[in-house]
Amino acid sequence: MSDNERPKGMIFCGRDGKWKEQLEKRLQTDERVTLTALGDVRYDVMRFVEGRKDVKVVKLETRYMKSREKGLGLKVTVQKLSTYACS
Repeated sequence: MSDNERPKGMIFCGRDGKWKEQLEKRLQTDERVTLTALGDVRYDVMRFVEGRKDVKVVKLETRYMKSREKGLGLKVTVQKLSTYACS
């Protein structure tokens, strides 16, 4: 896969769950992947990431959106653990 074909940017996590497929693909090619979520979806994202033993959280940020009715936003950067690394 060339640099032109590789997906760039963050993955926005929606209720449909399509972000899980995107995450799987990106973890195979990228060193770090950033996920963003709003509202109750952020709980699903954290539950999914914390449930994976082969993925570690590198950075976690939360903040209120400029439009307060959107609620609290989550931005989490994850990285796939290598099979030979000591944890």
